[in-house]
Amino acid sequence: MSQQSKKQTQTSLSAPFDQYIDEKMRAEITGTSRTTWWRLERQDKMPPVYRIGQMKRWLLSEVLQWRITGINV
Repeated sequence: MSQQSKKQTQTSLSAPFDQYIDEKMRAEITGTSRTTWWRLERQDKMPPVYRIGQMKRWLLSEVLQWRITGINV
């Protein structure tokens, strides 16, 4: 199996189990205030935000990965 095939398989296996979280949950998980998060987002130091209609959501896996790797200020 090629490296690219393995990567696609891994991505497709984890994607169905992921979920979107809201601002409140994001703040609880990261311990980062809305203002600090916004400032770091503008510096491209945070996981991407997904807009669903007018709602802002984040993927739980991306937020947890950010927290685990310690990519802070």
